[in-house]
Amino acid sequence: MSATRRGLVLGGLALASPALAQGEWPQRPIRMVIPYPPGGASDIIARLMAPHLTASLGQTLVVENRPGANGFIAAELVARSPPDGYTLLMGNAGPNGMGPALYGSRTPFDPIGDFAPVMAVSVVPQIMAVNPAVPVRSFPEFLAYARERAGALSYGSAGVGSAGHMAMELLKSLTGIELTHLPYRGSAPSTADLIAGVIPVNFDTVPVLLPHVQSGRVRGIAVTSLQRVPEASDLQAIAETVPGFETVSWGGVLAPAGTPAPVIARLNAAMREAMARPDVGGALARQGIQPQSGPPEAFGDYVAAEVRKWTQVVQRMGLRPD
Repeated sequence: MSATRRGLVLGGLALASPALAQGEWPQRPIRMVIPYPPGGASDIIARLMAPHLTASLGQTLVVENRPGANGFIAAELVARSPPDGYTLLMGNAGPNGMGPALYGSRTPFDPIGDFAPVMAVSVVPQIMAVNPAVPVRSFPEFLAYARERAGALSYGSAGVGSAGHMAMELLKSLTGIELTHLPYRGSAPSTADLIAGVIPVNFDTVPVLLPHVQSGRVRGIAVTSLQRVPEASDLQAIAETVPGFETVSWGGVLAPAGTPAPVIARLNAAMREAMARPDVGGALARQGIQPQSGPPEAFGDYVAAEVRKWTQVVQRMGLRPD
């Protein structure tokens, strides 16, 4: 942690401690910053949780979308915010795990040192989907189609370093297929172009793509978890063809480093209560999002393990930012 960051943390603690001692936190609305536009899994989770966190904490929790720079704009904003419990990040696998692994020292924040973990909230498999004009109906058919058109196909993702980007790059490294990456500013625009036929194939989370698969606007051909998912049991797991292939998107709430422990504990308790509710955790499960909960320390260990894992993948594959 830099000297400047340490100063911010100490200053934030000095300001926050009197209020905490008097049991007055929170005294004003809390904002949860989302790294992507509305419509993605992170946004869905935050908006489902928000009314219940508002009721539990006694102050409005405001969901604020700050897309851009592959999620780094939102993450950096929160990392540089005062550690007073009033600015939170709905972190996820892209900007808080895969992105830092890909960008390395160019990442504008420390994915571990600049954040205090609050709680893991989700694990989400991805769907690999194609535009219906693409003449494939299964993952093996797609592999054959891509090999016949080496270098001629493109694929979209929610951004450089996003879960969808890394899923395809991992698949390319394991199968030898060649596709050109077209990064977007979030799930909604990449999905729109998949539906329109601008891009032939895309990876995104189950809650983002499953409704479009069910409506016939796109064709699902596989999922990225080791096993098939109940919500789309007719879609094979890529691992059935490419043994060991697995990549999932995860989500969790992070606060700026130095946020007082009592604030973290209260937020964690409120989030556990929300996730236990049928209209939050149950609703997420029905959309293909696997709800999570647990202590802050467990989430912190998970994030650190993800950064290590994807750093190794990036180095092994020789990946560089687009």
